[in-house]
Amino acid sequence: MRIRNKTLSIVWKVVLLVFGGYGLLDGSGILAGTYLTGFPHMFTNISNLFAWAYFLLAVIWLVRNRDDESAVTFAPQMKYTATMSLIVTMLIAHFMLFDAMFQDGKLVLHLVALHYVTPLMALLDWLLFDEKGKMPVWGPFAWLSLAVVYLVVVMIGAGPLGLDLGGGTTADVTRYPYTFLDPAISGVGGVITFIAVMLVVFSVLGYVLFGIDRLLGRLARRTA
Repeated sequence: MRIRNKTLSIVWKVVLLVFGGYGLLDGSGILAGTYLTGFPHMFTNISNLFAWAYFLLAVIWLVRNRDDESAVTFAPQMKYTATMSLIVTMLIAHFMLFDAMFQDGKLVLHLVALHYVTPLMALLDWLLFDEKGKMPVWGPFAWLSLAVVYLVVVMIGAGPLGLDLGGGTTADVTRYPYTFLDPAISGVGGVITFIAVMLVVFSVLGYVLFGIDRLLGRLARRTA
């Protein structure tokens, strides 16, 4: 059963915006009075910026439609894209870049916010507040669109165009934002394999969410 209380939904989203906003402002260096030029090169930041913009629009939309019971989810496909992009960020950070979460032996708080808090809150937002059984069968492929566009831009920009897109731990090491995307470090075959495996894995994960959505939708209709 989903939570139908719109006030609670709005509050949840505002809290997500607070955590995401803190992570983005601190991660960009703005809270320290500076700006890190590699900030927009990292998918962590791109996915969180996209999600932050979505949830801000969703809050405004919900506030304006508080009395409309049919107004439940703002721009569902945009929401699923934001959520899947955050899941990609969280899983890759956890399983491939976890050491980068620490600085001088301490967890970096803005990385915790961007890699764990906002992704988990976005996933729970869908689970707790959205109508289920609404996801389209083609959705899991469309929801990876942000990640695919990011990869295309990075591979062309840092490759043929020779732009310096390094950032975070790759600054001054490679012009790519992640070492596993640099053919000179991981090899052309290694980069192609990584991208192919990630697209397959996250497409499968998307269909797991699709299956859960359909199952919960059927349960909701039976108990209605």
